[in-house]
Amino acid sequence: MFEWNPAYTNAFIAIVYTAIGFAAYWFIAESNSIKKNYFNNGNDEQNQVRYVVFQKLVGVFFLGIIPAVYFLSSTQYSLAKLGLQLGDYKRSLMYIAGMSVLILVMNYFASSNPKNLERYPQMRLKEWNKKRIAADASSWAAYLLAYEFLFRGVLLFVCVDAFGFWPAVAINLSLYSATHIPKGPGETFGAVVFGLLLCYITVSTQSIATAFFAHLTMALSNEFFSVHHHPEMKFV
Repeated sequence: MFEWNPAYTNAFIAIVYTAIGFAAYWFIAESNSIKKNYFNNGNDEQNQVRYVVFQKLVGVFFLGIIPAVYFLSSTQYSLAKLGLQLGDYKRSLMYIAGMSVLILVMNYFASSNPKNLERYPQMRLKEWNKKRIAADASSWAAYLLAYEFLFRGVLLFVCVDAFGFWPAVAINLSLYSATHIPKGPGETFGAVVFGLLLCYITVSTQSIATAFFAHLTMALSNEFFSVHHHPEMKFV
């Protein structure tokens, strides 16, 4: 009953690390003591930019760099086998185009919801110039690449190899939806549907490209549509 199956070693490490790695990222990025250090001179808008970029870089380290270093150095996996490749790029482009249009339309209207405007954009800036837009977009891109590399790359592909597609999807959706609990029931249950679609597309194309670009489109469109709808914010 308690005998260890060596075939499960990589999957076991991927599952445990996803839980621990995301927890480490979350508690450091959301630490009140660290936040106070960024705002000890007042709620200056430049401090807002620095703090949010810091949060994203913590995610890059725990969700991307650490698992990449381990799996590339200690297992037979390469970046390509973990989904960091073009794969079936024609299908990926088709999925990216279709999902992006749908996401943009949905987010334009959903982003005007007062509850959404209380949380987004994450940088609470009254004026958004090109430099601030670039900082926001690039930090989101780096963070989401690391995020998708962990969830739709390492966790999904390693578990598919060990357990097959559907058990891997069940594991993936459980952990993926759990990471959205602090954001409320809407995003938590929405993550199940969105995550299932991304798991199917990722395995069928052998690439995290669609997952990354769809997630990035969702994040950035929500950020910038929220600026557009927010009565106290504007692009300059």
